[in-house]
Amino acid sequence: MKHTNQSWIRLSKNLSTLIVVTLLATFFFVYKPQKKHNYNEQTDTIVQLNSDTLPHIVKQPKHINPNTATLEDFLEIGLTRIQASNCINYRNNGGHFYKKDDLKKIYSISDEDYARIEPFITIPKTNKPVEIKTTNDKKTVTKTINIVNINVCDTAELMQLPKIGSFRARKIIERRERLGGFYSVEQLCDIKSLDSSVVAEIRAYIIIDTAAIRKININTASFKEIVAHPLISYELTKKIMQYKSIVKNISNPDELLINNILEREEYEKIKFYIKTF
Repeated sequence: MKHTNQSWIRLSKNLSTLIVVTLLATFFFVYKPQKKHNYNEQTDTIVQLNSDTLPHIVKQPKHINPNTATLEDFLEIGLTRIQASNCINYRNNGGHFYKKDDLKKIYSISDEDYARIEPFITIPKTNKPVEIKTTNDKKTVTKTINIVNINVCDTAELMQLPKIGSFRARKIIERRERLGGFYSVEQLCDIKSLDSSVVAEIRAYIIIDTAAIRKININTASFKEIVAHPLISYELTKKIMQYKSIVKNISNPDELLINNILEREEYEKIKFYIKTF
């Protein structure tokens, strides 16, 4: 009798264990997060999807200007999210696309990727001469003014612009050399001999190539080299150097903003003039 009771006890325990295991297996099967898959009817296979690396499905292809396109615009012409983000980061770091195949500079865009999206890329020409008409003594005179790339031009090119003589042209070049280049037309207002009315008049004939800006490598530059820049004060230099002493190597200038080393206003003022490699 005792032996029979022990057998029933063992059987009950085994059944209980089996029920618990079955319930747990069912729970994990039902509630386990499932990866997204795409069924391929032609090969009768299931393909795992990765939204970061797969090209965005182009529903209605449109032409975009890579210098002004949004993340969504890049996705719509067939780039992956990573590729689109890299294009925008390139622009944010001062890069500019002057011709279509400049997109090949983006390390994540292969020749095959470029060939696929090239039909949807349009880069407007910005160096087309502009004609202006002036009236003197009741006579209308038409003058052609070439668009000036202010970060690479010389004084002769600047002197073609309205109200820019040799003195003002020299001052613009001097300021450009001190800064390393201009990132905005508004910076011309900082030159004493140019007031806002002059800048407003020449604005239409100026383009700015931010890729031509001379940058300071904050990982290798000394305190003296950094603080010498007109827009980087002693306090800003001190903050940068202290942060560098902690991390040893700054991977990206954005770290200074992300880690609250610099205020946004401070960072926006100098971001075009610093680099980390």
